[in-house]
Amino acid sequence: MWPQDQLNRIWYAGDAPTVGMRLLEPLYRGATAMHRALYQTGLLRRSRLPVPVIVVGNITTGGTGKTPLVI
Repeated sequence: MWPQDQLNRIWYAGDAPTVGMRLLEPLYRGATAMHRALYQTGLLRRSRLPVPVIVVGNITTGGTGKTPLVI
């Protein structure tokens, strides 16, 4: 089963996360906490773009029609 399929089943069908996902969770939490801390301390900075940016999408990946909408 592809990782995307696993994530969709966990998110939408309420399946339990796999053992591998549970083992990787602390690593992911640590990485996101470090990333957030770098912004909070000013070591990383946001950049302002010279043009407006429109984001097309949401938490759902694959097969929701984002690419045809943009085209």
